[in-house]
Amino acid sequence: MYISQLHVEHFRNLSSQVVPLSAKINLITGENGAGKTSLLEAIYFLGRQRSFRTAKPKELIQQDKHYFRLIAKTAEPEHQIGLERKLDGHNLSFQLRIDRQPQKSPAALVKIVPTIAITAHSFRLIDAGPAVRRAFIDYGAFHFDSDYYRHWQHYQKALKNRNAALKQKMTKSVIDSFTPFLSSYGEQLHRTRTAYFRAFKPLLAKHLRALEFPFDITIRYTPGWNSDNNLSTSLSNHYEQDYRLSHTRFGPHRADMRLTVKGGNADNRLSRGQQKALILAMHLAQMDLIGEYGISAPLLIIDDIAAEFDAEKRNHVLHYLAKLNCQMFFSTTEADFFDKEIRSLASLIQLKSGAVI
Repeated sequence: MYISQLHVEHFRNLSSQVVPLSAKINLITGENGAGKTSLLEAIYFLGRQRSFRTAKPKELIQQDKHYFRLIAKTAEPEHQIGLERKLDGHNLSFQLRIDRQPQKSPAALVKIVPTIAITAHSFRLIDAGPAVRRAFIDYGAFHFDSDYYRHWQHYQKALKNRNAALKQKMTKSVIDSFTPFLSSYGEQLHRTRTAYFRAFKPLLAKHLRALEFPFDITIRYTPGWNSDNNLSTSLSNHYEQDYRLSHTRFGPHRADMRLTVKGGNADNRLSRGQQKALILAMHLAQMDLIGEYGISAPLLIIDDIAAEFDAEKRNHVLHYLAKLNCQMFFSTTEADFFDKEIRSLASLIQLKSGAVI
C-alpha cells in the first residue's frame, strides 16, 4: 500500500493543497519553517491519529481556522481516506471515513496505513522512561497479533477498576474480584509481547549489521513482574503493598525493553549518530514484522534525515533504505545532501511558506 495523493486543509502552516506522492522515495525539501515537518506530521497523523510533536490536536489546526482535514488516496489496494478534527466550542470532534463509510474506531485505519516515524523525539526510545518503549512494543504487537488490541483494552479496563478499588480502600474481596480478569488478559499480553520480541531480536541484529553498527547491543524484554510466577500469584503476593500505595505495581503496564551496550545503558554509551542508527534499525525490524504479519507494508517517515550522520554514513544509510520495498518520506533542508543516484530515485517535493512549489 502507498499514498498516491494527499489533500491537506488547514493543517499547521500548510496551505490547502493537493500533494501528489511517489510510491517509493519522497524527498521533501525547503528552508526552515517552510512546512517540511508539518507535511510529515500530516502523513503520520493519517496513519496514527496523533502527532509526533504534540499531544494536543487543537495545535494542529491552522491559526484562525476551526478544523483541519486530510484526504488521502491510496493504491495497492485502492482506498479513499478522509479524516477531520473540528473545533466545536471547547470540544474537538473527530470524523473518519474509509471509502466514504464512517468509522467509529481509528483501529481500522491504523491497520490500513501502518506508519513508522523517526524524528528528533525518537531519541526518547533510548533515553526516556519505560512508557515510550512499551508503546513501541505495543504498536508492533498490535500488527503482529489480531487479538492484541482487544486484550490490551480489557487489561486496561481491569487495571483501572482495580486501581480505583485500591484507591478507595475497598474490601479485599472486591479488589480480588478484578484479579482474574487482570491476570488473564495480562498473561495474554505477555505471551504476545514475548513472541513478538523473539521475532524482533534477529531482525534488529540483521539491520544493525547492514548499517555497520560498531557495537554489540544487548536487548532484553522485562514483563513487569517476576515471570517465574504467573501474574495472579504476583498480584496476590504483593496485595498488601498495592493496598498501602493505592495502585497496582506489577503487570504488563510496567513492562520495559532494556538496551545496553558495553555494560552500560545505551543512552550513556553511544554518540547521537550511533543512537540514531540504533533507533533506525529498531524501526526497520518493526517494519519487517508489520509487513509480514499486518495487512499493509508500513510507510517510513524520517524527519531531517541528514542530522547526526556524517556524509559517508548518510550515503550508506540512504542506499540501504533505497532497497526497501515501501513508501518513504524524508525531509531535508538541502537536496544536495543526497548523491545523484538517490536523487534519481526520489520524487522531489519543494516547500516554501507552507506550499508546494
